[in-house]
Amino acid sequence: MNTVQDPSFDKSGYYIDSLKPTFEAKAPKALGFFVEVSGSMNGFFRSNRATQFKKDIWSIVSNFGNQEVFILSNSGTIASQNSIADFRRSMNSGTYISNQETLVPTMIKSILDNLDYNNGEVGVLISDMKYSPERQRDVQVLLTQYQTDVRNVIGKYPDIAVCIICATSDYLASNGAIAESESPYYYVIFGKDECVAYMRNRIATILEDNGSYKESIEMGFDYKSPSYSFGIPKNALQLGTEPTFIGYDVNFSDTCTVKLKLDLSDYRWTIADESVLRNLLNVKAIYGSNVSVGDIKVEVDNHYQKEFLRKATAIFDLKVYDMYAAKSDVIEWSLNHPEYQESQWFSNIISSNSERDLSGSFSMDKFIGGCFNAIQNHWDSTPNKILISKSK
Repeated sequence: MNTVQDPSFDKSGYYIDSLKPTFEAKAPKALGFFVEVSGSMNGFFRSNRATQFKKDIWSIVSNFGNQEVFILSNSGTIASQNSIADFRRSMNSGTYISNQETLVPTMIKSILDNLDYNNGEVGVLISDMKYSPERQRDVQVLLTQYQTDVRNVIGKYPDIAVCIICATSDYLASNGAIAESESPYYYVIFGKDECVAYMRNRIATILEDNGSYKESIEMGFDYKSPSYSFGIPKNALQLGTEPTFIGYDVNFSDTCTVKLKLDLSDYRWTIADESVLRNLLNVKAIYGSNVSVGDIKVEVDNHYQKEFLRKATAIFDLKVYDMYAAKSDVIEWSLNHPEYQESQWFSNIISSNSERDLSGSFSMDKFIGGCFNAIQNHWDSTPNKILISKSK
């Protein structure tokens, strides 16, 4: 079968290279929610008024069992620890209405100093993420240094991963009127990448079910190599479960189509999009044939088999043709990941230049930039291989 004597396969077409490690989400061993209650959050917390924020936050916090909720003070430190029942009563009654500023770097440090993430703990910060050191005399200078401050804080915690999920809610004025119908706020998840992915999938699913999920972005992940399998090919037969396809008959058709199925369930949500994937899959033939990517089909189910489980699969039609000189060829493929891909909507939201803009997130672009300055995403870019043979 392996007439080109490719070293990744034996002469009978069986794959002999070691299988690559794959990325898989893992449930955290411990979980804490941290809620910021500065003045810019007041519109979400109005006394005895319903908001999408209250609906979403209660849906999420109560979903993960009897977790404690930590309230962050005006200085960014942990001010109190509440049961979820006490937190709900205080949230609904307007106890968290405040006139304090938001000191994000201190807030992040307070969470990470108390987070044993190397042993499976995850922390989730819920905040509008508007940095507002208004009472500091050097406020303008601090704003120019904010991205560097975030980098310096995050960078002190090696191997940590961060996911930022954006949701929107109605934001109420003090008289209860709607001041903004879609005001953004965030769930910022800290921990090891596999535990962060687990929480990202579940929080984003709840938000999407509630109609308030918008976008997410993450850093500090090692995506490794995707888990893969194959669908039914055209003009060939798969050799058992091997990445080998035999019986390619150029007289029957000049093209052999291999259906490559990639499991994207635990990857960043934005990757599960045909237009994004088409730019991320690298594919080439080594020994002279041609190969192209045809149709791409993406199947997503966030309640797979009626469970609270995300299942996302991308199916690529790899079309191999012009195999005339040799009796076999090897196709190399690998999957890249978007470094910093975002929608135009999200770009506009995080670039707001006024803290009073209720439809935007003042200084959020600096926070995200600081995170990326501190930690990056990685993945295995060495190619996987598929053997195509005319032999039967």
